[in-house]
Amino acid sequence: MNARQMAAQFAAYTWYEENRTTKPARKEAARFAKENWNAFLPVAHEGWGKLLVRIAKQRATRRSRLSGQLVLA
Repeated sequence: MNARQMAAQFAAYTWYEENRTTKPARKEAARFAKENWNAFLPVAHEGWGKLLVRIAKQRATRRSRLSGQLVLA
């Protein structure tokens, strides 16, 4: 996923959460974002997308490092 697509998907996700009268489930908001990110592409900022990609990579790296460690009790 490129930076603009990531930013557009994030914009769709946050728009959906903010414009629902009831708080939607995360899966519902994520599904909306995956299906409708194209509509948000004109307002997507590439810089935000790059930041989001960097955050996602750091979280994935941290998770993989933590899952590989053994905890001895």
